[in-house]
Amino acid sequence: MITGGFLTLTEAKDSVRNECNYIGLVSALMLSIVVPMSYDNLSDWLEEDYIGSGTDFADSYIGTWLSEAQIIPIEDAVPVLYDVSLFFYAVGVNGYLSSTIASIVMLFCVGELSTDAGCAEWLERAGFFARAPYFFQVSASFFVYAAILRWVLAVKTLPGLLGVSVIVTTGYLSFVVVSFIYVRSCIKAHNRINEFKDLHLSEKDAEEDVKKWWKWNENAKTDGTLSDCLDALAGKHTKSALAISLDGISKERVAMYYYKLWAESIGIKVSESKLELELYQLCLQQLAALPARHHACE
Repeated sequence: MITGGFLTLTEAKDSVRNECNYIGLVSALMLSIVVPMSYDNLSDWLEEDYIGSGTDFADSYIGTWLSEAQIIPIEDAVPVLYDVSLFFYAVGVNGYLSSTIASIVMLFCVGELSTDAGCAEWLERAGFFARAPYFFQVSASFFVYAAILRWVLAVKTLPGLLGVSVIVTTGYLSFVVVSFIYVRSCIKAHNRINEFKDLHLSEKDAEEDVKKWWKWNENAKTDGTLSDCLDALAGKHTKSALAISLDGISKERVAMYYYKLWAESIGIKVSESKLELELYQLCLQQLAALPARHHACE
């Protein structure tokens, strides 16, 4: 989840381009937020506005709870706490900046490739580094630890301290749990779809399966589409533990018998001989009369 190892990155140029656009845009927006924070929120809560005004930390709940002898060492550690905050902000700034630049470079590389095959070759050669924009973006989120340190040590009341602690803890755990569920579901879905090779159906198998689906699906004559039939035969959208897509020739055979049953459902008989030619001619004849089936004929 942290390194982006679950990302397979599809081989289509448009998919890679879209992912880079989304990651780069989010990183650029976050960069415009974190950079000003790194200048304005480093150690102001440990410094006096003027001599004798006191610090935000000394006036906070933790500061008032500590004795003066305990506060002095903390105030003397201002340079250390300053550097700690600066470290986390530096991680955030560099992470978002690197993510933005890496996304732009990926877009340039993908733009130079004119085909999906070329994009697939590039992804294979890039390997893990193709996920660099995502990794940089995730690592940049560590800038929030500097903000959390400021909140906890500057809050002025016990209810406020408890509220901030609960919100931060709950928010972090919620993020981890939700992200874990998303990634786990993505991996399981990917394995379920890609665990086996595409299923091959003979003409007889395709005819029998389409007939069974047509009989089983009560709404096939009115609402069932070719996509619904293909998904059902592949085991998608069911409680089945596996989903195995059909190979190209099997999809064509399923489509042929699907259109045959559709033609028969509206009273047009199609002979077994020269089935493909007759179905093609039938679709051309029905285009004007049945515009709702235009996409199916195509």
